[in-house]
Amino acid sequence: MASVTLSSVSKFWGSFVAVEKISLAMADGEFVVLLGPSGCGKSTTMRMIAGLDDPSTGEIRIGDRVVNDLPPGKRDLAMVFQNYGLYPHMTVADNIGYPLKVAGVNREERA
Repeated sequence: MASVTLSSVSKFWGSFVAVEKISLAMADGEFVVLLGPSGCGKSTTMRMIAGLDDPSTGEIRIGDRVVNDLPPGKRDLAMVFQNYGLYPHMTVADNIGYPLKVAGVNREERA
């Protein structure tokens, strides 16, 4: 994985400010946790990094590449939600491994 950098990133929905001018640098291999109360912008920030939401202002970089307009599937990263996975009847491992199984990755590689 490469470094991830946010420079003055904001997200607005109309006049509502979800995230205001966050700047953050995460080094390659660094473990980072976003912690705060409900509604403070943690999930919105992660969704912008993942490409699920577009930032209203600012710049998101993965490595030395600006990814503001790069689709989620081309960012080579993943996001795990706090709540249930897509399939609540499956274990965490089964939920994580399911896309690999569908893609035809053999069992040994998925383990």
